[in-house]
Amino acid sequence: MAAIARRAILALLMANPEDELRSVLASMATDLSAGNVSGFMRAIAEEMPDRDQLREQVAGLMAAYGLSCSVQIQSVKGTAERQTAQVDWYLAGRSNTDNAVMLQRREVLTIDFIKSKKRWVVAKLSPIAFFNFSN
Repeated sequence: MAAIARRAILALLMANPEDELRSVLASMATDLSAGNVSGFMRAIAEEMPDRDQLREQVAGLMAAYGLSCSVQIQSVKGTAERQTAQVDWYLAGRSNTDNAVMLQRREVLTIDFIKSKKRWVVAKLSPIAFFNFSN
């Protein structure tokens, strides 16, 4: 029994960074679709450049549209502390005021992640304008 527990702990410690990043991105996409600004921003590092601008843009999108999105990692490279991912992000929305108004965006985003307090957070996201609600 102890050997099984040790193997399980070792497997957790040796987790694949891509799987961990996929989990972070899935949470971000879920929070965006659910209209949860604070949940979405939880994945963004406090020191990320343009963090406040991103928060405003995401909040504006959520106020204007009922959103759904999906993400797919195209590539990941990096170290145990830093990873850069190319992420195919699809975003669709229906206007909260006029059901006829639709929003559809799809773009490959470059997202830099850093390991902070044993979890991955977004240190940089480009292009940030992807989340601009007035586009």
